[in-house]
Amino acid sequence: MQLLQIHAFYRMQIIKAPAKKWAAILAGLFLFTACVELVTDIDFPDQEPKAVVHSFISPADTAAMVLLTWSKPISKPDNERIRFIENAAVQIRDEDGNASQLQYDPERKLYSVSANVFQIVAGQQYMLKVDVPGHAPIHANAYVPHANNSLTLEKLDTMPAGWSDRMVLEYSFTDKPGERENFYAPGAYRKVEVYDWENDTTILHQIMMYVIYGEKYLSNKGKEGNTFLMRAEAYIYNDPNGPDDEPDENNPISILLLTTDEHYYRYHRSLENYYPDDFFSEPVHIYSNVDGGLGVFAGYNRSVLVIE
Repeated sequence: MQLLQIHAFYRMQIIKAPAKKWAAILAGLFLFTACVELVTDIDFPDQEPKAVVHSFISPADTAAMVLLTWSKPISKPDNERIRFIENAAVQIRDEDGNASQLQYDPERKLYSVSANVFQIVAGQQYMLKVDVPGHAPIHANAYVPHANNSLTLEKLDTMPAGWSDRMVLEYSFTDKPGERENFYAPGAYRKVEVYDWENDTTILHQIMMYVIYGEKYLSNKGKEGNTFLMRAEAYIYNDPNGPDDEPDENNPISILLLTTDEHYYRYHRSLENYYPDDFFSEPVHIYSNVDGGLGVFAGYNRSVLVIE
């Protein structure tokens, strides 16, 4: 009863409110609406684009390659075409002072130098220098670690599931402690036959198996000498109306273990947390080790275990 009396009292106070008070409230609402419109109509100032470096070097590659593009300011549309930097002077140098200029390939839109001309060696530090006319010099460093050859197949199972079979792969590798912190990027790939109905032919694709246990990018910090277990899965579709080809499950599987430097690890970990299409996701800082620009220059090595 007391609550009802209080409620009635406040209703009476509102009804008895003078016209001036209502005018003030309405004016405040209009001002609030105007403020919201002003915030949504703010134009971001144009920003000068920065040079973006993408380069991952390895002794396992036939060439050292560098991709250079201009960054896209936030005020530009999402569908704006990538602008390649085609007039830069790019040099790579090892810790012993040996250096080589990278040549631009207009078809592939990147700079490269063959491993026959400049060899990438495990256990060495490399320096990248980029000079773009009219801009300050760009510098970045990368370390190339030794490969880890401890990949071991633990189990490979195939389980029927209607028109598809579920393939589960289990493998492991063992950390080899050293003076530096070790970083790894394990993964498994399957060769998949895809039928091209338009050209009446079968195309062979290599796709990554989905990780269901373990980390895509990991460090041995606090886990020195440990054995890491990984588990990945894939689905083999058995369409009864499809072409009569060899069973897809007989295609080989390649297990890769990348041993990387810290730059490779931190860059890809930041990309893992980046969701550009999710309006409600929190902003994420994309890692960069490029001085005078953006992007990443990193080193890695790899070992491969093929399962026929």
